Amino acid sequence: MKYTYTLLIVLSLCCSGCNDFLNEAPDNRIEVNTLDKASELLVAAYPNVDYLFTDWFTEEAEYIETNNQTPLMTESFMWEELGSYDDTNSPSGYWYAAYKSIAQANSALEALENIEDEDDVYRNAIKGEAFLCRAYSHFMIATLFCNNYDSTTAIKDMGIPYVAESEKQLIKEYDRGTLANTYEKIEADLLAGLKLVSDDYYSGSKKYHFTKQAAYAFASRFYLYKKDYNKSIEYADKVFGGSAINKAYIKDLIAYSEQSGVTEKMQFYINNGDASNILIVEKLVSIGLRHNYGYRTAIKSWNALFEATIFSGNDFRYRYMSYYGDGSRNVIKAAKFDEEFYKESLTATTGYPFYVQAVFRGEDLLFNRIESYIQLGDLDKALNDLNEFSQYRYSTPVALTISDVQAYYTTVDEEGVTVVPSEKEALLQLCLSEKRKEYIHEGMRWFDIKRYNIEVTHITFDHKKLVLEKNDLRKVLQIPIDATEAGLTKNPR
Repeated sequence: MKYTYTLLIVLSLCCSGCNDFLNEAPDNRIEVNTLDKASELLVAAYPNVDYLFTDWFTEEAEYIETNNQTPLMTESFMWEELGSYDDTNSPSGYWYAAYKSIAQANSALEALENIEDEDDVYRNAIKGEAFLCRAYSHFMIATLFCNNYDSTTAIKDMGIPYVAESEKQLIKEYDRGTLANTYEKIEADLLAGLKLVSDDYYSGSKKYHFTKQAAYAFASRFYLYKKDYNKSIEYADKVFGGSAINKAYIKDLIAYSEQSGVTEKMQFYINNGDASNILIVEKLVSIGLRHNYGYRTAIKSWNALFEATIFSGNDFRYRYMSYYGDGSRNVIKAAKFDEEFYKESLTATTGYPFYVQAVFRGEDLLFNRIESYIQLGDLDKALNDLNEFSQYRYSTPVALTISDVQAYYTTVDEEGVTVVPSEKEALLQLCLSEKRKEYIHEGMRWFDIKRYNIEVTHITFDHKKLVLEKNDLRKVLQIPIDATEAGLTKNPR
């Protein structure tokens, strides 16, 4: 990628005072000369753009006749090359926001090298957070814009530009390198951050920064995606405090149901005092949360998803989480995120809408661990976790056996032959199904569709059937147009 910077040259209209002018800073930029100022740089080192656009690629999205559609939403729904741009609800918006966050982390790391302060413990804590922020943004970009990680192909698959220093050139060229190299650098930053990060210098809830727990949660997901399953389990257990599920990290949906209204439910869901919300990030949003725009989950599909379950009793997510945007639309929405508005000043009528999202949740750790157990062949442990999780999500769950799960996922093919899945396949289906329900409308389903080559079907407004095949190249999102025009290699199509 080539980054182009415009030099602003300010010319004085008179010669008098020229020496004084040259002795002044050319802009209002704050000089980062203390550890506190370096730490403040990291407030903007978390991508502040949402990835809810990924829901439009999945089975959660349907054409809603009464909704307003935008070109970007339609292009996403039809898996077309995205010609439309949106600062918030688009892959290109996320790409640029993530690289901006990386630049903030690099600025902090560079500033730390020049700050004279003997508090090395504080310095290391800032450095640890910066490494984690840099690793996280690169990881998210790679997850969206690169192939799934596979150790047998990563040395050939294209990676992303890994930016590990502040820009000092007017024009600097980048190449994508390999996915193996990208993951090596992410892992190096992640491990460096894990070693240095500290919880001792944050005020308030601490949930808006990488704490030790948030770093462990990130590590658990990273190693799951890297297919290093033992490490994914190891870091999940560090948060839980052992191999047992720590109930404190599983969101209490009974308490959620007792909130007085939809807004109160949304606020409860993202409460920064809730242990299940491990890392919270403020996100800009335009219409990504609004039920009356775009391709959403139809009521019938919502019902079918939650009614299809092997566990007995009522699903609390089905019973308590849904609400209708209004009675005239065939659309349903999970009461999870509350759109708020930030005014540019106390008296301003302009500003921007935003919401807050837990990008790492306690439930992540559980599903990471279940999936890892399955892939390692520890099926009894996986089933034990699934059975215990059902206690927190169903009204009258009954403990399942592996045979129960196999029977539930047994199908009959087109030729009338009964197809019984293996124990591993059956448990994986159950894991991904429960995870889909848990994270509905949070932008997470797409990552599992991509990682497990799941086929997706969409029906257009004129009743045409579109299929995203299991190994469809479009599951790797295309590099933004500006970046490819500047020389960065496109993903194949």
